[in-house]
Amino acid sequence: MKNGKVLITAGSALVFGLLVFVGFQWWAPSLSAENLTKEEVYQTAKDKYPGTIIKTTKSEGEEYQIEMQLETGVYLIRMDAKSGEVRSIKKETIVHTAEETTEKTPQKQLTQKEIKERISSQGDLEQIDFVKEIDNSYYYKAVVNKNNEKITLILDPHTGAIIDSTMVADSIITENEAIAIAEKHVKGTADDTEFYQPSDQTSYYLVEVELEDDRDAVVQVDGYTKEVKTITWEDDEVEDNDGPE
Repeated sequence: MKNGKVLITAGSALVFGLLVFVGFQWWAPSLSAENLTKEEVYQTAKDKYPGTIIKTTKSEGEEYQIEMQLETGVYLIRMDAKSGEVRSIKKETIVHTAEETTEKTPQKQLTQKEIKERISSQGDLEQIDFVKEIDNSYYYKAVVNKNNEKITLILDPHTGAIIDSTMVADSIITENEAIAIAEKHVKGTADDTEFYQPSDQTSYYLVEVELEDDRDAVVQVDGYTKEVKTITWEDDEVEDNDGPE
């Protein structure tokens, strides 16, 4: 009986020892785990989110707070300092100044010449300015002319991307002004007028004018520049239709 008790006691001690050993092996890594370095956090964030890091700070609560510029705005990312797991991500509404550039690869500001090259397809450039607001935000502002219509472009100073585009509508001439231009140009009296706004060109008037010699002309007048674009003689159209086959 005494030997049996000894065996039971020894077995219990062995089991307890194993449990302590296994528990220590499981618990030990958490004791020895070190916080991620700033560089490791930087790389982890870049791997998870394609964007530009603005600022990285470490709080007392064993986490890193990362401000990051993504395509849809600036976000605040809270990341566990040991595991690198993202605790939360929240979009911010702040606008960062020129001094708050990236920590590793600061973006280079484009020159006016480079901006001109990037917007050459938008129309004929009339004006370009570098604008800095009171809140220290900044951008390029350009005015282009396309099909006799002015367009104001707001451009990112680093990428040249168009942030905003606004049509600057010059006043369209009145129907009476178009009639006066057409009558003076062909020396006749207007019979009828129609206004057109095609999508692929500037707006215009077609003014039908009767001359003293009984000929009729259709005069196309540009709605913005007042320029006579074309003159179509109705007699010419008849000749074209009745000509030899």
